[in-house]
Amino acid sequence: HDLVTAQAMRTPDAVAVIDGGRQLSYAEIERRANRLAHHLRGLGVGAESIVGVCVERSAEMVIGLLGILKAGGAYLPLDPAYPVERLGYMLSDAGAGIVVTQAAAEARLGEAAVRRVRLDDDLGGIIGEETSAPAAVSGPDNLAYVIYTSGST
Repeated sequence: HDLVTAQAMRTPDAVAVIDGGRQLSYAEIERRANRLAHHLRGLGVGAESIVGVCVERSAEMVIGLLGILKAGGAYLPLDPAYPVERLGYMLSDAGAGIVVTQAAAEARLGEAAVRRVRLDDDLGGIIGEETSAPAAVSGPDNLAYVIYTSGST
């Protein structure tokens, strides 16, 4: 995430993400990821906190991953195409207390006992957050992500 921040400072107007017909600049990705990071920090995310990411492949997925890392957390990728039971198991086993998601993917989380932060519906709470990068609380020795495999690898 530090490299994205550095690139946003060098070329803020350059295209960072293309999602269908939509293009987001490095400055926009940086602002949105910082807002999410501040929001997640307010919910208690810090170093070694595991946060699920259950979104479709999109610009929002990039913002979600960067926001979690900037908050100091570690992301747990959750494919919305997985069975509800598998996603519930992964969340429980990993000890994730929060999931960054979208309204369209949230139903896939079933009855999982996690706090949900919807990138599309919770914008009111996120949009008011600071756009500057939060102070670092994790470093290279901290967990960055948790991956579950199918067991065949």
